[in-house]
Amino acid sequence: MRSASSRASAVVDTNLIVSGLVFERGAPRRLVRAGFDQTFSMLISQSVRAEYERVLTRPWFATKYGLSPDDVDAFLKLLDTSASMVTPLTELPVPVRDPKDEPILAAALGGQANYLVTGDKDLLVLAGDPRLGTLRIVKVADFLAAIAVPAES
Repeated sequence: MRSASSRASAVVDTNLIVSGLVFERGAPRRLVRAGFDQTFSMLISQSVRAEYERVLTRPWFATKYGLSPDDVDAFLKLLDTSASMVTPLTELPVPVRDPKDEPILAAALGGQANYLVTGDKDLLVLAGDPRLGTLRIVKVADFLAAIAVPAES
């Protein structure tokens, strides 16, 4: 494991957290595991954490994916102890096509994250925009490769 100062930092979009919790295999699962193993510094803001909770506690969600309230509570407690809380940027330097994505980008920029990890095309289209400074917006596979998380065997 790398030292805290040399680890990459990332904000992870909600869709990847959800996929990582409900599916036992795949890149999102490896991403969530890497976050909790502290392979990278997971950053969240209050609004990002609230979105994770809001999505994971939808009644149909438990029925469809078998994620119990106890599972969700355990995840949120682990998140609260392992992720770093950041203050989101109040004014974004770029327009975002979908306003629902603004809190994720604001957390990444406010927390000075190295990466925003997402599968959302409305965020991926912003990748490489010089107004984002050093923030890299990447897909999960690219992030896992960047932090040297091996593929499943």
